Order: sequence, then structure tokens, then C-alpha cells
Amino acid sequence: MKTATGSASSRDARDAQPEEESTAAGSAGQHTLRTLSPAECFDLLEPGGVGRVGFAAADGIMMLPVNFAVTGKAIIFRTAPDTLLAVYANGRVSFEVDHLDEALREGWSVLVHGRAHTVTDEHDVRRLEDRTHLEPWAGGARDVYVRIAPIRISGRCIEPR
Repeated sequence: MKTATGSASSRDARDAQPEEESTAAGSAGQHTLRTLSPAECFDLLEPGGVGRVGFAAADGIMMLPVNFAVTGKAIIFRTAPDTLLAVYANGRVSFEVDHLDEALREGWSVLVHGRAHTVTDEHDVRRLEDRTHLEPWAGGARDVYVRIAPIRISGRCIEPR
């Protein structure tokens, strides 16, 4: 799979089939903007990495970067108990991950809409530790596990024709 520019479509892609959306000619050649299937989106998320969590906070919409892992169809990240992510961890969120190759003008973007829940059960936390081996990049105690249960997932990629 290649990498994408722009943000992911917010339409419901559960039943969407990959399709060609448009083409663009540039110095890197012709490229196609294609809608990704939900399965392709999960395949791109599966290795984990860095994404952005979006949520409504008292001061407005926030987008914060997190490193994440995937287990099953859930997205997992860790945070500290005194962070905005912990305060707003139980509610509706959006989660976006993309990968870009500016030189080749290729890339992909995946957008997940879902519900976030703080994982509080000790057995569940130990299971997540064993399955994900998720180590936060940020320093300090990041012992609050948050699980995002996807409700809707969509994505697009820009790839060579």
C-alpha cells in the first residue's frame, strides 16, 4: 500500500468499495485518488504508530498526537491521568492516521469515528500490556489506557495510476 495527502473522507465507508475518485497529473506522473475499503483501512492501522485523537473539549475541538497500537478492531493509546486526553477519554472521538511521501506525491489517510473508553479493569489492562507492548513516546507515567471502539472508518489513498 502507498501513502496520502489531505484528510480522510468523513462519509461512512463500511459498505464502500474501493473506487477511483479523480486523477491528477504532476511532475511525479499521474496519480489516482482512491477510496479505501474498511479492511484496507484496518490493514494500514494494524502496525500502529502515531495518530491524532480529536475530541470536543471545553475550549473547543482539540486534536492531539498519540502513539497507538491496534488489537482486534480497537485502537489503544496510553496517557497520563492529568492530561486532556484522560479527562475527555470517555466519549465520542475521531482518530486520524496518515502517511505521506511528498517526493512521490503519494500517501494514505484513514479516519476513524468512534467512542473512547478508559480501560480500568486490571485484567483488561494486563491483557493490553501483553498484546500491544505499547510504550508511550512522552515521558512520565502514562498508565491510563484508552480504547477507541470504531463506529465508522474511512480512508483514501493517492497512488500512481
